[in-house]
Amino acid sequence: MKGAAHISEAMADWAGTRTGLSYIPPGSPWRNGYVESFNSRIRDECLNINSFYSLLHAQVIIGDWKDEYNHHRRHSSLGYLTPAEYARQCTHQMETDDSQNVRTE
Repeated sequence: MKGAAHISEAMADWAGTRTGLSYIPPGSPWRNGYVESFNSRIRDECLNINSFYSLLHAQVIIGDWKDEYNHHRRHSSLGYLTPAEYARQCTHQMETDDSQNVRTE
């Protein structure tokens, strides 16, 4: 095993022992629709319509898009709240490995 494949496997092994991983096979975008939808939006609304002249230029343009997306754009899937507003209001029960409920905010 060489290069990127070796690094990828090492990272997966490392992360798998600390966080757990959900593997989505290549060619199966329907297995994670939220990420695929986001990737499509950032590509269509930001990456495809801008030419970046430097890393700093890309960071500024993408940062501005990210700020607009998270703090100003209302999302119908979040009850027409921005993601930041939704996150502030979000409280839910999360089950831990030992089956105790933990309240997160």
